[in-house]
Amino acid sequence: MTIQSFVGIDGCKAGWMAVILSIEGNWTAKVYTELNELWSDYGDAELLLIDMPIGLPSRENGVRLCDREARQLLRPKRASSIFSAPIRELLDLSSYSDANALSKQLTSRGLSKQAWFIIPKIRELDQLLQINPIAPKKLRESHPELCFTTLSGAPMLHNKQTEAGYEERIKLLEMLYPQARTIVQHTLAAYPRKAVARDDIVDALVLAISGLLSRGHIQAFPRVTEMDETGLPMQITYPPKSLDE
Repeated sequence: MTIQSFVGIDGCKAGWMAVILSIEGNWTAKVYTELNELWSDYGDAELLLIDMPIGLPSRENGVRLCDREARQLLRPKRASSIFSAPIRELLDLSSYSDANALSKQLTSRGLSKQAWFIIPKIRELDQLLQINPIAPKKLRESHPELCFTTLSGAPMLHNKQTEAGYEERIKLLEMLYPQARTIVQHTLAAYPRKAVARDDIVDALVLAISGLLSRGHIQAFPRVTEMDETGLPMQITYPPKSLDE
């Protein structure tokens, strides 16, 4: 009998931070260098929520509706945590100046430095989704701050990298999953900060908890799915406001 498990994934300096929670109460936290290795280990999970854009706009539709809607929900303090996904035409470029110039040429909108820095991870994820027909059914884009907002009823008050921000988030997670602080502390002890930061662990953890508590019955922005030119959904998923929904 296969045990149902739910995976939360966040990008980190060493690669990918993954937290895996089973419906039986077991947990695993592990840093992966490559996403393909993570998928090989946990592609049979019920749901994998990842904090990375899935489904990319192109010159025809330069801004994803899901980014706009999620940003509205996180106003005023956490809206900046959601930045616009880069257009697909930028994935293979090798310099920020070239990518920024092409983005302006094709969409009349520049490329943020934050988006540029994660393009290698976006490319890695996109390649997995394009070559593996099962991956798009299991791997869904989510966002930690959107999950925190939904689970608490309001956006977080403090920046996640501050002590106040950490305590605000971990106390909420402990209410929902009592082992939450233990998972973070264990993972901090297992990996150096040059590999993974504390907020990376917390972000992966809230995604895993969101999947577990909702048993995979997640909601998404926008309500009517936008598809990119390769057929991937441009949606940001999050747990229902009421876990009974």
